[in-house]
Amino acid sequence: MFQKMMKHLANNPGLKLLSLLFAVIIWLVVVNVADPDAMKTFSVPVDIINKDIITEMGKVPNVVGDTDIAVFTISGPRSSVDNMTSDDFSATADLSQVDLSQEGEAKLVPIEITAKKNERHIEIMRRTVNMQITLEDRLEKKFVISPESTGTPAEGYAIGGVEVTPNLLKVSGPASVVSKISRVGASINVDGISSDVSDNVIPVLYDEDGFVISSDLLEMNQTAVTIKAEIWATKSVPVQCRVSGEPAAGYEFRKVECAPETVLVKGRAVVLNGINVINIPADVIDITGAREDMESTVDIVPYLEELGISLVEPNAGQIAVTVTIEQKETKTVDFPASSIKVSGLNNDYDLTFNTEFIPMTVRALEENMETLALDQIEALLDVADLQPGIHTRLLNITLPGDKYELLGQVNVQFTIVDRNAETESEMINPGDSQQGNSN
Repeated sequence: MFQKMMKHLANNPGLKLLSLLFAVIIWLVVVNVADPDAMKTFSVPVDIINKDIITEMGKVPNVVGDTDIAVFTISGPRSSVDNMTSDDFSATADLSQVDLSQEGEAKLVPIEITAKKNERHIEIMRRTVNMQITLEDRLEKKFVISPESTGTPAEGYAIGGVEVTPNLLKVSGPASVVSKISRVGASINVDGISSDVSDNVIPVLYDEDGFVISSDLLEMNQTAVTIKAEIWATKSVPVQCRVSGEPAAGYEFRKVECAPETVLVKGRAVVLNGINVINIPADVIDITGAREDMESTVDIVPYLEELGISLVEPNAGQIAVTVTIEQKETKTVDFPASSIKVSGLNNDYDLTFNTEFIPMTVRALEENMETLALDQIEALLDVADLQPGIHTRLLNITLPGDKYELLGQVNVQFTIVDRNAETESEMINPGDSQQGNSN
């Protein structure tokens, strides 16, 4: 049976051809199902070459809009298309190919897109065919490079300072582009760093809105600069306030308070180790003649600079100072005359006071006045060399501590009698009495 079939096929060429065609179709179907065609779109920046062609004319090229971004689509087997990225292509615009005779300001420059791999398996279908440029005057400007940092140093450390070398950048290119440059920055990453660090970085150009200006048509005299960040230790240090002067009479300085009470500062460890307090000089806060609480704000930055340190937060240098001034209370107390200590009295004399109580006016804070006791007051009367008679003399009053103040003078009237005198009338003789009185 099998031999008859083989003989039949051998004697039938048309059937052989049909079988072969069928096999090829099946193979193509299998291949197509296993690796079907796919498409993918890319955007690649255009590399501009041979710019000297234009600069030799005394002009510089400027790209119109976003035409220096090549947008294109590729197609091919999915296995080839899917594993390709923008980095697998190059796009170039050769300024030597520009037709300067074109009408209008904008000139067209052909863009050449090349695949770096899978070139035999894919097809590039261009969307952006030409880059457009205009020819402008060349502008050159110099900028001071601003040192910047990103990230946060390790715990317990802060950025002491950032500097860049060299710090001057010269930029040249199309006037319309160069004129948009507002500042130039160079940045260093200090995240997690606990010691000084340096790096070589490319300066970045910014417009006035903070957006990056990037153009292949710009030239810089420095392709890279060195940026260094000093990493300092930190420490929380208390702030101490003092005052100068005296408040008005009848008032007392109670206390001075600072807010915040501590500030976080940074500096070299050897310097910070010797700093335990930040003093605001007394002459900064003068309370002379004050009759009420005082509030003021003191900038401590100058005092930190004198110590060779600075604030971790630059805006934390304003210290709110509050001075409390309290009015004293005035009170008149009746001091017993019997409690007066007498000195210098002649042994033959007797002394009696002409009043039972001596009024005296005392001033002190309310809280102190409440605790004042009469036995805390000492009154001394010196009658040395006084003769018998009626006298008025100043008492020497001692109050218990500086927190009490005696207002005015305290006088006392008393009588001295000679126990050996024959009669009382002789003691009070007007002439003798006047001769013995003492003020």
